[in-house]
Amino acid sequence: MMLYDLHNKLYYQAINTSKPKMAMSQQGRSWGYVIKRLNGEQTKFWIDFTRGRFMYFEYQGKWYRVQYLQSNYKKNAHDVCQGLMIDLIIDGKELKLIKGNIKKMPLLAM
Repeated sequence: MMLYDLHNKLYYQAINTSKPKMAMSQQGRSWGYVIKRLNGEQTKFWIDFTRGRFMYFEYQGKWYRVQYLQSNYKKNAHDVCQGLMIDLIIDGKELKLIKGNIKKMPLLAM
C-alpha cells in the first residue's frame, strides 16, 4: 500500500502491521498522535516518541505503519541538516491510501 500526500504530491510506503502495544507502563515508551484526513476520514496517526521511526494508523480494521521522516529521492547527510527531508508529522494533512508498491514504481516517488 502507499500513502499519497495530495498537497506535496509525494508517495510514502505503508506496510501492513499488527496493532502496536501502546501500554504506558513497563515499556518506558511515550505515545502520542496527530490527526490527519485519510481518504476523507479523520484518522489518528500514532507515534512512539521514545524510540520510534514509524507512525501507526488503522484504516478499515487493518493497521499500517509508515516511516514519518523520509526523502522521496536520495539525499546526503548535508541535505538532511538543511531540512530537505519530508516530515510526515507536520506535512501531509490530506492523504489517500492506495494500492501499489512504491519499490515497483520508482518514478512515482520522484
